[in-house]
Amino acid sequence: MSFTKGAKAVQDVISFLQTMGRLKDTARRGWVENKICSPESISDHMYRVSLMCMMCPDTSLNRDRMIKMALCHDTGESIIGDISPAMKVPKEVKQQQEAQAVKDLCKLVSSSPNTTFSKELGDLFHEYEAQVTAESRFVKEMDLLEMIVQAHSYESMHPGKDLSSFFESGAGIEHPWARAIFETLLETRPYVVLQKEEQAKKDSKI
Repeated sequence: MSFTKGAKAVQDVISFLQTMGRLKDTARRGWVENKICSPESISDHMYRVSLMCMMCPDTSLNRDRMIKMALCHDTGESIIGDISPAMKVPKEVKQQQEAQAVKDLCKLVSSSPNTTFSKELGDLFHEYEAQVTAESRFVKEMDLLEMIVQAHSYESMHPGKDLSSFFESGAGIEHPWARAIFETLLETRPYVVLQKEEQAKKDSKI
């Protein structure tokens, strides 16, 4: 198929890129539900997850594949939006909707001159969802850890804001590198530090 000015294949690539642009404008729903002012976007989240995968010191893992997976793992949300647990959408329904969205995105760029991109996008998404490979499990841990880093920042920015549920989601993080970061964030939680300081002030007045 011709890839020249005005060709359908060109228009499809532009449509794909514009659809991806929605990720820059779609706020992460968990923060919205917790009344965080000007919360991060899905794109913001994906960018830092990708950087965290790039930082991975574990040479037994395919770092380049993880970076690509991090860039792809939430692409379906450009169509279905960010579905949070509070919305009570059954897990299998969310998975079906997201898989269909990624399938539609892959079809949109199937005529791109880069003939491998469409398949690679789909393969990386499904590998992440399956959580079978060591790489997909690490990316999932980075997905959670990035959220916890953000929760730590928001507690610091909004004194008194309790984002415990986000920190609790990291309980299953296992990779030693990720675990060290998680436990440090947990120990230095701004909300907990503030609570201790306020309690100390009360105790000193007794």
